[in-house]
Amino acid sequence: MNTTVESMEQENAGMYRMVKLFWEEPNEELAEIGVAFLSDLPFEYFETEPTSVKAYGKFELIKEEVESEVTAIAEARSWELEWENIGRQNWNEEWEKHYFEPLTEAGFYVRAPFHPPTTDLHVQHTIVIQPRMSFGTGHHGTTQLMLKYIWQNRESLYGKKVLDMGTGTGILAIAASMMGAAEVLGIEIDDWVVDNANDNLLVNNSKGVRIVCGTATALESVADGYYDAVLANIHREVILADLSEYCRVLVNGGWMLLSGLQQSDEQRVVEAAQTLGLTKILVDYRGEWICLQFQKS
Repeated sequence: MNTTVESMEQENAGMYRMVKLFWEEPNEELAEIGVAFLSDLPFEYFETEPTSVKAYGKFELIKEEVESEVTAIAEARSWELEWENIGRQNWNEEWEKHYFEPLTEAGFYVRAPFHPPTTDLHVQHTIVIQPRMSFGTGHHGTTQLMLKYIWQNRESLYGKKVLDMGTGTGILAIAASMMGAAEVLGIEIDDWVVDNANDNLLVNNSKGVRIVCGTATALESVADGYYDAVLANIHREVILADLSEYCRVLVNGGWMLLSGLQQSDEQRVVEAAQTLGLTKILVDYRGEWICLQFQKS
């Protein structure tokens, strides 16, 4: 390998490229539209405000053609945009400067370590998340929907085995453990995100949860029908590519909860699931985002 190229790759290892799209008047719908556009590009994490959306992608994936597409999106809607390189060393600082507010979803209260505990007597479980460069603080509509239906299915999770694909911060794996799951496996493609998730497991004293680095290929050694429930809050293309493997490791009669999807993805995902013998048992919406639940016959 060329020494200059190698040194550049080492210098940029772990770097993320961040783009911020913003406008003058507060409009949360525009933020959802911005995420919808950007989620078709190689961005992994999103942060929305009423006047902006930030998207983060691995430095090596945000190439010139991606930047050109983002520029075209911004120009078409008269949005302003800014680019910034974000390294691992300053990610915590970024979150603490622009930290998320605590929120309640179903029976869960989600906060960062620097937030005070809740005094809401209706909250039954507190999830503490140190987000760093990981998706899943509970503030994205997809994560909220997943938490909602983990809560609604809590009785069926007790003593069961759960798979969490694209675990991010580990928030859904932690939630499943809090519902009494006996065994939870979280799989995440980014090794640094795995470190973050494991830190969150310790903070939440999560029992029976294991987080590993990998993709759906990590399931090759898992027996057919091993898991009672599968959670996947990932991009549509990943779900479609790996759905058959999720289905293989799901027990007959078990259920699967999918999000990371937009309303326009519903028909395509449902059709793919039906070919695998999965039956749709619910769909729910939050803004442009959806959550689908299936049961394996």
